[in-house]
Amino acid sequence: MVSQWYEPETGSAAHPTAIARALAARGHEVKVLTGFPSYPMGKIYDGYRRRLRSEEVRDGIRVLRVPDAPSHDRSAVRRALSLTSFATSATAQVGWLRDVDVCLTYLTPATVGAGAMTLRRIWGVPYVLYVQDLWPETVTASGFIGDSRVSSAAERLLNAWLARLYRGAEGIAALSPTMARTLDGRGGRVPAEAVPNWVDESVFRTVTDRQRSVLDPERRWVMYAGGMGEVQSLDTAVRALHLLDDLPDLGLAFAGGGVVAEPLERLTRDLGVAHRVRFLGSFPVAEMPGLMAEADAQLVSLKDLPLFHGTIPSKLQASMACGLPIVCAVAGDAADVVRRAGCGFVAEPGDVASVAAALRQVAETSPEELADMGRRARTAYVDELGESVGSAHLERMLRDAAKTRRT
Repeated sequence: MVSQWYEPETGSAAHPTAIARALAARGHEVKVLTGFPSYPMGKIYDGYRRRLRSEEVRDGIRVLRVPDAPSHDRSAVRRALSLTSFATSATAQVGWLRDVDVCLTYLTPATVGAGAMTLRRIWGVPYVLYVQDLWPETVTASGFIGDSRVSSAAERLLNAWLARLYRGAEGIAALSPTMARTLDGRGGRVPAEAVPNWVDESVFRTVTDRQRSVLDPERRWVMYAGGMGEVQSLDTAVRALHLLDDLPDLGLAFAGGGVVAEPLERLTRDLGVAHRVRFLGSFPVAEMPGLMAEADAQLVSLKDLPLFHGTIPSKLQASMACGLPIVCAVAGDAADVVRRAGCGFVAEPGDVASVAAALRQVAETSPEELADMGRRARTAYVDELGESVGSAHLERMLRDAAKTRRT
């Protein structure tokens, strides 16, 4: 497996670890080529030191870490360096995987695919792509590159390179049906298959004791738990709360960190809602289910961009796995999951009035009905999005791809 992200990284970066563990639990020998942990703060974790290579074994899985230039801030230059530096290091040392039957490539960012292409070309190892976000849209439509001419040139180059990457894959998994349909028109030899992400189910599970120790027990709380970046449109939730002066006991809680944490705090002060908003900082992953369970509902939010219509954010799966109601301010497949399961409230992303209406529904829904929504969320997660479903699907794709390995 090749992934820029791996344990002990948290949030959305924890999914590659869940995949590796699930495949190992199904009896497969798993090796992971990854970077030094830095997500979401853009700094290498304490206990790690960047060097040319570092091998370790975690839960019986062999891990090789190679260097990159970590950055998760607003600088396009530093972010680009982070993406290309890992791709360069992984490609240079991808021969560590030359004895494997098949390579699962966790494709975010898309530059990670360079290592898999090299492994296939030199050693004949087939690869399966697990596509987590659409490129080049992630780079261009999100405004990552500001200059329109540079953005257009980058889009042409990325499209040409991605067509080669998809064409060389023996399998393409996408995290949603919409993304799978989109990828089918991008040059692959095999149809893309929808394999939704799952979470580490040893951590994210229903919490029976929901006593509050962090949040005020006298308020209704909606919590956002995860990385706090530009694309999450979290200012919309703060502005929505500002519209709900008639619900003084409704509060917002943010657990996590990121580039918009400080601007959000300033916004709460500017709007006069700071007394109704808690910024809790980051917590260890093991403590997250208990913390999340202190809130009445979990917020899942992204900007209203076409590339996100085929995205199912990992925060949705984590919340559903914990049996918690959802406020879903994401268009497309994520909203469809919530509607189909009947496990929360759907709002138009980026629409302050719509998000305010969803927050109002949380405040006005009885605790019994919120609990029923949570139970429906857990059931839908297990049936549609859980580890047993996703890992079996990936295992079948990997087995089929391994049959094409050149010897």
